Amino acid sequence: MTETYKRNKCEKCGEENPRKLHEEPDKTQVLYYSMQGAPVYKTRIKCGNCGAVFDRA
Repeated sequence: MTETYKRNKCEKCGEENPRKLHEEPDKTQVLYYSMQGAPVYKTRIKCGNCGAVFDRA
């Protein structure tokens, strides 16, 4: 059985290496507040190669 994993790919330079693509919180968009009252933010991907920031596909 073959499973395909969708990798994130930089829209600007085409980088696919997961060590170069980092998740960071998008503090402009709150998804919900946890039971303790802390906000949970939407995540976005930042390319370590070219510095482009994009949403997960």
